[in-house]
Amino acid sequence: MLSMEFNNVVLPSNDVSHIILKGDICKKNEKIIGPGLKIVDNKIFVCNSGVLKCKDEKLFWVEYRKKKYSPAKDDIVIGIVAAKTSEMYKVDIGASELATLPYLAFTNATKKNRPDIKLGNVIAAKIKMATPYMESEISCVEYANSIILGQLENGFLITVNLNYALQLRKSNSKLLYHLGQFVPYEIVIGANGKIWIKSASVRTTIAIGNVILKAEHLKEEDIPLLIKNFNKSLNV
Repeated sequence: MLSMEFNNVVLPSNDVSHIILKGDICKKNEKIIGPGLKIVDNKIFVCNSGVLKCKDEKLFWVEYRKKKYSPAKDDIVIGIVAAKTSEMYKVDIGASELATLPYLAFTNATKKNRPDIKLGNVIAAKIKMATPYMESEISCVEYANSIILGQLENGFLITVNLNYALQLRKSNSKLLYHLGQFVPYEIVIGANGKIWIKSASVRTTIAIGNVILKAEHLKEEDIPLLIKNFNKSLNV
């Protein structure tokens, strides 16, 4: 059997359960399985050729060249309204096809009372149905304990690597926590690598976006210095 470890090249159908689940560093249910990996019958298989990666012994993914986001059911995504028909909006979520968003797929929407969404508007939505090689259907209907879905107004939109977006979506992201210690802001992170940011001023919002972009390729120990410089730039 071919020996596999982290930072080694892996191929589709490789079983990497013994690598990811070994040891007692953290509980099994605390481990996050990211892009390029899939759980089948309690085993973890590779579904994309690339390099097996690990962060903090909790986040695991396969790093591979991926130009398009592949929609998956229940993913939270951020998209831009690109077109509209008599019954639905067409939304660009970074996938190979535009997603469809029915006019009534908003919280409390009715035929007589529906949001006034225009072309170019930014929205946060959940993937309701995802089928290979076909348009995905998304919804802005909010459920209990869900993030705010619907139109995102007066913010700043950036695009990052899909794996980096997955890291930022963790509730214990040190970068986002430390940013919040200096300035209040709102943020929505899509599984499709789109991030929407909003703060009290345009200048601060853009500064936060730049910090997030710069932090993508930094080591964790370099984050405090980046945050310190960010705070200085706001006080200039």
